[in-house]
Amino acid sequence: MTGPSKKKTATPPRSVDLRCFAIVLMPVLIFLTHKFIGTHLMPRDLGVSDGIVKPGQDWLEAAGRYRFLAASWLFGALSVLAAAMLGMTLLRPLAPATRIAAILTFLFVVLLAALPTLRDFGDAGGSLVYDRLGKDVFENVLSRGTLKGCAHAADTWLMGTCGDTPVISMFAVVVDMMNIFAGLALGSIIVGMILCLNDRDTRDIEEEAALLAENLRHMRQQLYLSGLVLSFGMLYAASWIYWPLPLIADAERSAYSAVLLSASLYTGTYFSLLMLSFYLPVAFILDARIKRLASRADHAELTGEPPDSQSWRSERGLKEGVAEYLRAGFALTSPILAAFAGGISPLAL
Repeated sequence: MTGPSKKKTATPPRSVDLRCFAIVLMPVLIFLTHKFIGTHLMPRDLGVSDGIVKPGQDWLEAAGRYRFLAASWLFGALSVLAAAMLGMTLLRPLAPATRIAAILTFLFVVLLAALPTLRDFGDAGGSLVYDRLGKDVFENVLSRGTLKGCAHAADTWLMGTCGDTPVISMFAVVVDMMNIFAGLALGSIIVGMILCLNDRDTRDIEEEAALLAENLRHMRQQLYLSGLVLSFGMLYAASWIYWPLPLIADAERSAYSAVLLSASLYTGTYFSLLMLSFYLPVAFILDARIKRLASRADHAELTGEPPDSQSWRSERGLKEGVAEYLRAGFALTSPILAAFAGGISPLAL
């Protein structure tokens, strides 16, 4: 006869305090501030004459288009990767309330990012992102390009009607698509970062330490993914910002480049603040939990003498502190800001 079987204790699912999902309000605040600046503090139209565009050499338009399509492709692929990684995280054992809150937060961010596309859907005369950088200049340059299958305005291409200027129609469609991909990427990394605050109902100090160490590793993974999204997002933004530059007359190129460079710096600042707005709160919350756990371990005489408290944390992968979190966050954003602030334009000719 076999002995009585032992029941395996089911591991309780991890959960995140639902109040932590309020962290999403920080990037929303950055987004609303960006919209306020764009509406009230940015110039409506620079009034740059398309006379600064060189005649002839229409084929140079393709230089900007190649960069734009390559950057869009890269950013779209990275957005799908970020969404797939979030999907894998949501498939892990999670409390139902946590999973529902994560999905709703993700959908909220995607919808917020897609609002410009939804608002302008079907509005052929709507504004485009380049309007504040010299609308006449951009439209002069983009109108020189051709699109396969677009011999007449009423013809259709892969994603819609060709219009009078097929490349501008293509540009508008791709930008709309990238708004949705940006929502996918941003929603995925924000929710993925918040899920790094997951906890389990246990009072075992060593088990809590192992869980916190795992959360720190996931937070660093999300930070690196955020850095990729930031870099590829800037590559995408700079690709359309610098699209007309090859066709700008030599006498005006330096002056016009200064405007484009400033626009890139502003965009990089916005993206960087957006990333830090959800990373830093998560880092500070985890740091507070680590300190509380170390204090409990010290009172339980698990860390030895006070000088050994740091050793106890280090042995369990919990040695990082606020200074390290700040350094890691700004280390990802500073190269992009320094590049544009220093006048280095990676896509300019």
